[in-house]
Amino acid sequence: MSSLPPDTVRRIEDAAAALIAAGTPNPTNEQVRQHLGGGSLSHISPVMRAFRARQRERASEQAPALPPELLQLLTGQLGLLWQAACKQADADTLAAREQADADIAQADQERDTALAQVATLESELAVLREVVTERDRLLAEVRELRAEALPLREQVARLTATGEHQAAQLQETKAELKAAREENRTLQGELLALARQELTGGNA
Repeated sequence: MSSLPPDTVRRIEDAAAALIAAGTPNPTNEQVRQHLGGGSLSHISPVMRAFRARQRERASEQAPALPPELLQLLTGQLGLLWQAACKQADADTLAAREQADADIAQADQERDTALAQVATLESELAVLREVVTERDRLLAEVRELRAEALPLREQVARLTATGEHQAAQLQETKAELKAAREENRTLQGELLALARQELTGGNA
């Protein structure tokens, strides 16, 4: 037993004490092993021998000894207390498990809500990206149209200037034509007057 770790010895003794408190006054090595959930009987046996020896020494030192009826009653009460403690522990464990399940369900719901919001935001982001792409395309077309319109504006400006120049020349031509017509009429009048004079002088 001396080669066993102190923690192992303590666990074996605690298991034996728990069995006694639960109503098993003389727990066997196998019962202790089952209570521990496993283990080697070669380890449990020497620890239990020493445990039983100490129990007998304590029992012999007790004075006066308790009547068997009272000892049985106390053992039964301890067993009931142990059962009540186990039931309370089970109830606490069940409540903790139910609370954990509720927390997990709430966390799952919050996660689903967050995922739905993320999906909505991703959809809205995709629409915004399409809008931005369309805006960029329209801006590119506007720049192309402005680039194409620049030569046309220059051509319109040249044609406007040419038209204004031609209109001015036309006005000058009209003025010259009017002056020429007036001069022609004047010359025709003079020629007619000379012709009349010649005719009048010939008749004389």
